[in-house]
Amino acid sequence: MAAQMSEGIRLSALNPKFLHTNSTSHTWPFSAVAELIDNAYDPDVNAKQIWIDKTILKNDLCLTFTDSGNGMTLDKLYKMLSFGFSDKVTVHGHVPVGLYGNGFKSGSMRLGKDAIVFTKNESGMHVGMLSQSYLESIHAEHVIVPIISFNKHKQMIQTEDSEANLLAITTHSLLRSPKELLAELDAITTRKGTRIIIWNLRRDKVGCTEFDFEHDKYDILIPAEIDGLKKGYKKQERLDQIAPDSDFSLRAYCSILYLKPRMQIILRGQKVQTQLVSKSLALIEKDVYRPSFLTPKTIKITFGYNCRNKEHYGIMMYHKNRLIKAYVRVGCQLKANNMGVGVVGVIECNFLKPTHNKQDFDYTNEYRLTLAAVGQKLNDYWNEMKVKKNSLSLPVEDIQKKPDQNWVQCDACLKWRKVPDAIGKLPEKWYCNMNTDPQFRNCCVPEEPEDDDDITHSTYEKTYKRRKSEQIQQVALDKPTILFTPPSKDLQPAAPRFFPVNNTQGSESSTSNSCKRPQTKGNTSPSSKKQRLCESDTIDLLECEEDNDGDVIIVEGNSTPKPKNESSRHKWHKDNSENTDRGGSSGSSDFNGGTVTEFAPVSGVVAVATQTERPDLTIKKEEEGNNLSCQHDDHHFVNHNGNSECEANPAEKVDEEKKQMRQYCKELRLRVTGLEEEVVEMRNKQVKIEVSHQETQVDVGPLKPSEMPSTQLVAKYNLALIEIKQLKDQCGALQDLKLEQPTASEKKDNSEVDEMALQLDGVFRKLEASSNERDRYKKEAEALKQRTSQLESQNKKLETQMEHLKRMVQEMSKKEASSFKALDEA
Repeated sequence: MAAQMSEGIRLSALNPKFLHTNSTSHTWPFSAVAELIDNAYDPDVNAKQIWIDKTILKNDLCLTFTDSGNGMTLDKLYKMLSFGFSDKVTVHGHVPVGLYGNGFKSGSMRLGKDAIVFTKNESGMHVGMLSQSYLESIHAEHVIVPIISFNKHKQMIQTEDSEANLLAITTHSLLRSPKELLAELDAITTRKGTRIIIWNLRRDKVGCTEFDFEHDKYDILIPAEIDGLKKGYKKQERLDQIAPDSDFSLRAYCSILYLKPRMQIILRGQKVQTQLVSKSLALIEKDVYRPSFLTPKTIKITFGYNCRNKEHYGIMMYHKNRLIKAYVRVGCQLKANNMGVGVVGVIECNFLKPTHNKQDFDYTNEYRLTLAAVGQKLNDYWNEMKVKKNSLSLPVEDIQKKPDQNWVQCDACLKWRKVPDAIGKLPEKWYCNMNTDPQFRNCCVPEEPEDDDDITHSTYEKTYKRRKSEQIQQVALDKPTILFTPPSKDLQPAAPRFFPVNNTQGSESSTSNSCKRPQTKGNTSPSSKKQRLCESDTIDLLECEEDNDGDVIIVEGNSTPKPKNESSRHKWHKDNSENTDRGGSSGSSDFNGGTVTEFAPVSGVVAVATQTERPDLTIKKEEEGNNLSCQHDDHHFVNHNGNSECEANPAEKVDEEKKQMRQYCKELRLRVTGLEEEVVEMRNKQVKIEVSHQETQVDVGPLKPSEMPSTQLVAKYNLALIEIKQLKDQCGALQDLKLEQPTASEKKDNSEVDEMALQLDGVFRKLEASSNERDRYKKEAEALKQRTSQLESQNKKLETQMEHLKRMVQEMSKKEASSFKALDEA
């Protein structure tokens, strides 16, 4: 292989097999067609029309692409047939689609093995060929592109290699003579333009082309045959979805190829009805995406419903006005239900980088964040539409809809005009002079500005979020809340109290089987306990330590407690015998001495917790302070703060305990009979409501008041009244504090809102001033551009005049020389 040298260094070679390798990036044939359409659309060519058709040359099926653009010079044609040359720039706001200088090579070689290009402009007419068949036949080791040129008089321009190039083209192409080449140049009906012919189209194993030209004479389709049955073609990413027409119809794909079409596409002799995708939707709303990596720029997103087919939905992602990905499902549309059905979103992602086949974006973090954000905003739109249309019998996606606006493109100036909704069916060819709006009835008038060119926020209020938060707040307000204030520790009772209780077998709050919370063993100081009072004219109060969680003991007293069959064992104190001699009142305490005296273990001394007659209420026993630990056969002495003490006695005292327990049980049965009636009368005064409105507690009274000294009862009653008053005062103080706090917070919030409003007002004023200054600079720049273009045109005119004058001077000098020569000969 003879490698070229550049200052003694070898140049990289390009093998002809790379032409096929490069074309495999187009897995979908329409993406290769789009590359050739993009070349005509870009501002350096700026074609107004492109014709796509099929023809037959020398019994060979061919695809032709003809545009009315600016054509190419010899140098541009050579760069187009080479790799990686791209010098396209933005012209008057027209941003080029091409990026890599690879579109023609990959696209044309994907459709067929051979391609020939005809182009003409002011500089002349040129023909170039890129052919895999030619390179294979001559066993080339490099990619060779023969090019020839003709002048305006259709005469071939002679150069050192013109004959070799002409011989290669006429020998290895479908056109066998210069006359046939000139005939194809004449097929470009405009003064400037380009024509591409592709032959040796790709075929399957059976020998059929990958395109269907017979099913629709005005369209090019991609056929799909499965088990001998014709079915619609689907792209690989939509195998489990209903494929839109743009997947298998070139006409449908070309209609949405550009976000705002600037060029007419004539497919097989019939114009493609291009559409403004963002304007052809129903129930259109706009939203704004503010990516952190583009601060302070904002990206506009348009949402609406597909008016043609609700099964075709998703996000239309464009890049520099060119469609990259169509109907990408995001957000709730990914779920296996009907959420998001029919909703189409349109976004122009100029901040993302497309792949070199322009059918996807690079899978970067920015791309993932964009999909997530667009999905969230699509969910907002879907929920809002459901809220607005909830009174209708049919779902929103099933309602027959029409586009919110009607736009049509003039066939002469290619400007888009907004027409009334009731204008009816438009003719096939429409011109500005047919517009019903007199302001835009002339092709010289600029396009009508869109309604949302510079939106900075969402165009619709997301009321569903506000309603959802209001519902949550309403539920929170409906739930009653009872203020519970732990009493002061200044008031300490003289002694704790306990209740001998029998467990019923069906009680849900039975404490003989298990305890709710485990407790480490330890003695509780008597000073930390408080006496609880119970009398027919008093209210039971619950003492809570400040360091505890404020739980309460629930004892429901609307049913009669039943004696328990099993007995338990309790510990003895040293003064047990003394208390036993005092008339059998073994459950009393010494109120004067302030010490706690526990009594001889007797049968049935357990904690009482009984269910009320209400079936919807559950009875529970909660303990404060230390946790509780007990066995199934232990007895419990419930103190005022909810603590229980249980400890096994020595085994040798069991017999003595049993006798005393039996005696005490007999006394209890007699006392319980009298207490049943008293408990029913005292129920309304003894009920205490817990924080949860579904649970109540009742404290069963201790020993009968007749068994206590009157002085002790009076002291206990006065102590209870003082404690009630203190609790009420504390409760009122807390309620006042609770009412005052929101007022202060509201004032703070109002001040913060006012400050933010002032800041926003300043920002908006600066923004308005900046926009005015920007508009002024734009006008100045446009004026400078116009002045520059005028100067350039004048410069060109002067150059042509100078050339003309030079030619005249040369001719005059020749004439003078010939005249002098004639005179000399004479």
